[in-house]
Amino acid sequence: MAKLRQRVVYTTVRWEETDPLTEEQIKKWKTGDYDLQEEVIDEVEFELSHDKTIDDYDHPELIED
Repeated sequence: MAKLRQRVVYTTVRWEETDPLTEEQIKKWKTGDYDLQEEVIDEVEFELSHDKTIDDYDHPELIED
């Protein structure tokens, strides 16, 4: 008896956003300085904006017993 098998990978991609930044946070971010950007990240909370499930199917393979 033979059957087909395929591998399916489901991935959920999430986009998270913060509330609007303050002028000071925007200035820190625009400097490009990693440490200042980390300060901004520590000051804010990210919340789910939207998400999407993506699937990836391999071509089925024949399995023979």
